[in-house]
Amino acid sequence: MMMVRLNTRHELPQIAMRTTQGRLDESGIIQPRSQGRNQQARSNKTVTQPGLSLDSYQSRKSYGFRNMTDFTAERGQRGISDAQAATSRHAQEGWSRATTGARRGDDVVQGIKSEVFSDYQARPVFTTAAIPDPQMQGYQSEVVGEPDLGDVTVDIQTEPNARIHYTPGNVETYLQNKGFIRHWVSMGNYDINA
Repeated sequence: MMMVRLNTRHELPQIAMRTTQGRLDESGIIQPRSQGRNQQARSNKTVTQPGLSLDSYQSRKSYGFRNMTDFTAERGQRGISDAQAATSRHAQEGWSRATTGARRGDDVVQGIKSEVFSDYQARPVFTTAAIPDPQMQGYQSEVVGEPDLGDVTVDIQTEPNARIHYTPGNVETYLQNKGFIRHWVSMGNYDINA
């Protein structure tokens, strides 16, 4: 008699994993920027030339070399005083002639002649005066100018946060093969082909 055989075939379930690596995008990192000003220092100093100021006008004026302003002022003043003196003298002479002209011994013509010829007999008058020295003023050379200290500044600008884009990783699990268990019967021997 043939014996009934129980055949069993099975397959285990298989789990699969699909993974995505986490990724860090570094292109978003902002590098610090620096801006600066570099102005070199300068002395800005210079030396003035020495000088000499010479005023010899008072000395030249004592010799008679006047400028036109002084000459016209002096001549104008002298003209005014001469005109005042002549007016006063003529007024006195007129009153004198009016009051004493009719008296005996008052020869008007003789008086005028003696006055005219007195200018010819006048002797020259010389005066001596000290000649003033020329005024001299010396100026020494000086160092002038203000130094420029320059300016060297560096301004570094940074961002408080880096712009980093991070894509997180992912792990996904799924059932690739459910697996199975099958049973069947065969007569006589085991079924090894199934």
